[in-house]
Amino acid sequence: MNASARLFMSETAQSAMTTAAARAHPNETGGILVGVHTDGHPWITVAVEISSSDRGRTHYRIPAGTTQEAVLVARARDHRLGYLGDWHTHPHDVGPSCTDRTTLALISLTHPRQPNPTQIIVRRTEDGHTFDARRIIGLTARACTVTLTGDLIPPTPTADDARDSP
Repeated sequence: MNASARLFMSETAQSAMTTAAARAHPNETGGILVGVHTDGHPWITVAVEISSSDRGRTHYRIPAGTTQEAVLVARARDHRLGYLGDWHTHPHDVGPSCTDRTTLALISLTHPRQPNPTQIIVRRTEDGHTFDARRIIGLTARACTVTLTGDLIPPTPTADDARDSP
């Protein structure tokens, strides 16, 4: 297992999170991170915003049952995609809270088949937004080095796709 805390993120996913943060300000918003693993590292290709009535200036909670539905919608567009973690915003320049760190640990414990779950906090700063990315590696949450990328190349059509099209 590769234990480095490296994370790839498409510029499209980054833009989706900062746009959602600006739109929701002064409240928090968030959602899930969807993508693939490449060379043992997560590559976030889609950041899905999930609406929640349980949000305010200092909290955001993904409604129960919406994560799986959002992953299935993303997977219907590209079968290679899967759940990589969660993200949410902080309307002020404040890093991950104790609750945020606990949530990341709980995701790891309750979804043991998901390798190294990722959590991103999008903090509002004087100059825009900053991303605090963490992953569970082993039993420890580690800050990630984020590398921005382009989008994932669309999947190659298969014979099944040709049969399914009108």
